[in-house]
Amino acid sequence: MPIDYGAAMPATDNMPQDLMDAATEADDIVGAELAALVPPFEKPINVKVMNALAKAVADVAAVMGMDIIPDTYTEPVMELEPDVVRFLAMIDAAAEDYGKPLPVRLDQLRSESDLTALTAGMMQLAADADFEAFLDMPTGDEPDVAIDVEVAGPEGVAEEDFDFSSRMRR
Repeated sequence: MPIDYGAAMPATDNMPQDLMDAATEADDIVGAELAALVPPFEKPINVKVMNALAKAVADVAAVMGMDIIPDTYTEPVMELEPDVVRFLAMIDAAAEDYGKPLPVRLDQLRSESDLTALTAGMMQLAADADFEAFLDMPTGDEPDVAIDVEVAGPEGVAEEDFDFSSRMRR
């Protein structure tokens, strides 16, 4: 499912091409590393299941402030694409921070039923007004916790009498 970021993609007119290339390469590396967590499926995954998953990813991404347009699957798949896994990992982390983790962990995805349960969990998350409010909460620039640090001298070090001036004589 190559992802079209639509209007969510920032204007790249003022961004140097090498910076855009580096960002794309970083996304590809992260996606590939995360995709390695999800083994190939035991049987091909039905097109309807994959399209439902893609829609759920787009719905949760919209709640998170991203306007993505997933492509439509036209044939069964044996493994998830790196972009999909990258978004699933991001959604999973947000759901866990919210306190309602997704029903299936990425490394446990093995079948259509696992993907269906994951899709249902994401659809509930996308419809949860409290999740949207949670995402909109300010993070705060400074923590409320004050940290005091005291530097103590070395303990157990004996002071020596040293005649520094005698060393300075010529």
